[in-house]
Amino acid sequence: MSPTVARFEWISRRRLPQLLPWLATWLLLAFLFLPLLVVLPVALTDRDYLSLPQHGISWAHFAALLDWDNGWLPSILTSAVVGILSSVLATALGASFAVGAWAAGGWWPSAMRLLLLSPLIVPPMIYTVAMVRLWSRLSLLDTYPGVVLVHVVLSLPLVVLAVSASLANLDPRLMQAARSLGARPLRVVTGVIFPNIVPGIAAAALLAFVVSWDEITVTLFITARSVVTLPRRIWTSIAEAVDPALAAIATVLLAVTIIVLVAHARLSRRAQRRSVPKTPAFVNPPRQEIEP
Repeated sequence: MSPTVARFEWISRRRLPQLLPWLATWLLLAFLFLPLLVVLPVALTDRDYLSLPQHGISWAHFAALLDWDNGWLPSILTSAVVGILSSVLATALGASFAVGAWAAGGWWPSAMRLLLLSPLIVPPMIYTVAMVRLWSRLSLLDTYPGVVLVHVVLSLPLVVLAVSASLANLDPRLMQAARSLGARPLRVVTGVIFPNIVPGIAAAALLAFVVSWDEITVTLFITARSVVTLPRRIWTSIAEAVDPALAAIATVLLAVTIIVLVAHARLSRRAQRRSVPKTPAFVNPPRQEIEP
């Protein structure tokens, strides 16, 4: 047997079982993300419709995003404001409920948790029809408070789940020890519980913002012209005329997502490196000569 054949058999026996999962993972990621890269050349087209560049690239569609009269920039700001407000309110309400249910225990927290998870259980169209009827009676259709409240209700279940998962890793004896030392309930919550669930609260706030930023089903029915979020603006652009600015806004959102993910990965690596204690190097003590 030649050395080349022997080496190939060794690689196939030892390395191939390890390379197959890695190769399958990268092929799956390529299948999911490579089609997204098509939006970049389409965003640089020199035509007024969706197509690849024919006579050269053009940045006109990216410049159109910054034109206030085109409606893209106001919709982005509207989605950002609504997302931040709904994220703050949903995180405050959901974290408060999760902490209270975790501290109290019993059957009623489970029943209330099931009620809060109902937006995830009820079909979106049924929930949308109910919200339209209720908001019409309360005169909240096509208003910022109405949109923010709907987004709070939709993101509240995810906030409760995220904070509850963080509370599951918290030792209840910490709260009992603080109470036994004379700490008041508010001091226990702010000084003992919340500092230990900060990652869960941050994840819940991020989830709430993402839900609000991406919500389109209910927003289409409860808004008209006064409140135009980015998903509604995209939907209107698709329904009326296919504008290449759609590819431009998709490219911008894709770039922002990649930048955030890369920054998060690098910051996580730095935090892990700083958290690893440095082992001091062993230093041989100097030898002392013993005089005879």
